[in-house]
Amino acid sequence: MRKVFFWFSVLTLVAVLAQFYFATFGAFERPVPALGAEDSAIMPHVINGTMIIPLLSIVLTVIAAIAKVGRQLIWLSITPFALVAVQLFVIFEIAGLLGATEDKTTTASLFVLGFHALDGVAILFVAVTVVRKARALVKGQVAEPVAVRA
Repeated sequence: MRKVFFWFSVLTLVAVLAQFYFATFGAFERPVPALGAEDSAIMPHVINGTMIIPLLSIVLTVIAAIAKVGRQLIWLSITPFALVAVQLFVIFEIAGLLGATEDKTTTASLFVLGFHALDGVAILFVAVTVVRKARALVKGQVAEPVAVRA
């Protein structure tokens, strides 16, 4: 079961890496499509970020619990889901309170929206950490060296 956990952690990491590509792919589309257009190039970023990554995080957490990988790794597995929720329900909401709409932004809302990218980097860091620890479990090693006390 730990091998399944490892491969799902790799799949989650691939989805997170794809998210960065999709963001860039959508950001440079010209002419800029109408807001909310379903055929816009940013839609893969939206779908991956709001549906695929959270779903993979939930499945990964369930697998982690079944595989008995330890409390820390179980919590790390659900962290991408929590960080996506922070983007959707905290960052975007605060930006909206500061004047961001679908038609315009304010300087204050742009400052807050910048945290969207930083949150994405945090998701990437967590995904890499989970893969490293899962790989160590599969290999039968400890993910981090343990200090020997004299």
